[in-house]
Amino acid sequence: MKIPFIDIHTHNGQNSEETFAVQSLFLQDIGKTGVVNFPFSAAIHPWHVDKYNLVEINQMLEKIIADKNLLAIGETGLDKGCTSNYERQKEVFNLHIELAHAIHKPLIIHAVKSWNELVPIIAQIRVPIILHGYSQGLNLTRQLIDLGCYFSAGKLALNPSASFVEALTIIPLKSLLFETDDSMIPIEKIYDQVAGLLNVSVELLKNQVYENYFTIFPESRELELK
Repeated sequence: MKIPFIDIHTHNGQNSEETFAVQSLFLQDIGKTGVVNFPFSAAIHPWHVDKYNLVEINQMLEKIIADKNLLAIGETGLDKGCTSNYERQKEVFNLHIELAHAIHKPLIIHAVKSWNELVPIIAQIRVPIILHGYSQGLNLTRQLIDLGCYFSAGKLALNPSASFVEALTIIPLKSLLFETDDSMIPIEKIYDQVAGLLNVSVELLKNQVYENYFTIFPESRELELK
């Protein structure tokens, strides 16, 4: 089988012969049946936590947990850059963590200006953690490597800060992932950019991310990525 480019977190991407994409869905947008016909993650985004109470969120989550295409819970997390109530964000984030533990699914974490609160929480999480849109500096990256996180580089890698380039050089390739998020940038462009920054081949990155995917989602070994 030809190894695809894996896009671990996208709101726009589609699967093709060249790309395997994990769609990131807003939980409230999933239909009443809770059935999704492609690989996906879902959660209440920190931006939307004020719109629903915990009972409503639990009811929405209950509809999707049995779906074989649900790969991860997320994106979820903490965002001090938005207008949503921060204490409310914590409540919903904790709800998502509890569910991820209960059904043994990875978490895709959204973090903005909240790392001081997030690092101690991450240290207590017992499922794989994917840090989406990661672009932080060296010291924080060292802490998160020690906690076993996966780092998903996206559009910010195309115009990276010097501190992020420095951080990229210490992230083990076995902990690296790539994403397009809400952009229309081809995932291949992000692989190519990071390969250049790390002075490795795109093919090497493709092969490594493919293995990383199966480390995070071992049940997918039974399925052929298409």
